[in-house]
Formats: sequence, structure tokens, C-alpha cells
Amino acid sequence: MPLPSDIKQVFINTLNEDMSVPEFEQWLYAEKRLESLLDKYDYLDLIAYPYKSDTQNGLFKLLEKHIDKGEQEMMRMDQLLTKALDRDKSLPGILSSFYNMYCKGYYFLEELGLNYGLRINVPEVNSNYDTWQSLTTDEQNTLLASFYPELETELIKVISWLDNGKIILTGIRNEYDRLDFIDNREITEK
Repeated sequence: MPLPSDIKQVFINTLNEDMSVPEFEQWLYAEKRLESLLDKYDYLDLIAYPYKSDTQNGLFKLLEKHIDKGEQEMMRMDQLLTKALDRDKSLPGILSSFYNMYCKGYYFLEELGLNYGLRINVPEVNSNYDTWQSLTTDEQNTLLASFYPELETELIKVISWLDNGKIILTGIRNEYDRLDFIDNREITEK
């Protein structure tokens, strides 16, 4: 039986380390629906898991049995793109991660990775190249402000590709250890 989306989201948040193991354990004991949704052995494995001595690998293996890697990756990407649209304090880190993902094979992130993420990793201020951390708060804010409105347009475009199935993340790496995805975009969109 497929898990409801809210339960999948908790599993994925734990796998992505957005939810700590103690938080997951607390949620698990409070979530009454889980016993009827999981195979009894899978449920017992989760209830009996030694959370206090966890190194995460064992728990992750238990959770991954119930989550499709592609679905997990799609949800993670959706969260990153949505957070980037919100322009919260994590924006520089998210843009930097888009650059890293582009370099690892998500070539559909070319604009986000090279035009914004790389400029966070190696910002140019007054013809000097620095690190993000070495910039003053004013310089950081000025750099981020210079990305708009183009950044928002690019984020919305990538979200639409994911929502419309033009980009499908598989959650696996190809034979060259690159992040794999299915590209259904038109030539003009690439």
C-alpha cells in the first residue's frame, strides 16, 4: 500500500537530514496510522530500532524501502526551488548547491548554477574575486539584489519543468557517476 504524502514527506525529510533522528523517533511513536500502513515486520523494525545508538545508516535503509529514489529527489529539488523563491536566509547556500548539482550532472540547472550559484561561490565585487563569507553584509545583499528579477523567472521556469514532467529526476547516478535525469524539454527550452 502506498504511503500518504505527509508520511512520505517525513521519511524524505529524515533521509535528507532535514529532520533529526530524535525528531523522527518522536514522530514515529506519535503517528498512529503507520502500524496499519506498513507491513508488520517493517513497522516492528522501525519501532524496535535502536535510535539512541543510531549512526543513521540503518535507519536510512529502513526508510528507503518505502521511498522511490526519484520521488525523493523530486521532492528535495522542489523544496530547494521553493525555498529559493521565498528568498530566505538560506538562499545563498541553495544557489551554491544548484551550482554543485549542475557540475554533478543536473545540466538543466545551467542557468541557476552558473549565473547565480557560481557567483555566490566566487563573488566578484569591485573587480576582485572573494568568497561569500568574506563579503560584508551590504555586499552580500547588493549581490543578491542584482540577481532579481531574472533569478525568480529562472526558478519558476525550472519548477514548471519539474511540474510538467519535462524534467524527471531519477535519484540515481549514471555510469559516469553523474546525477541522472530524464529530459523531455523541447530543443528550444534547453
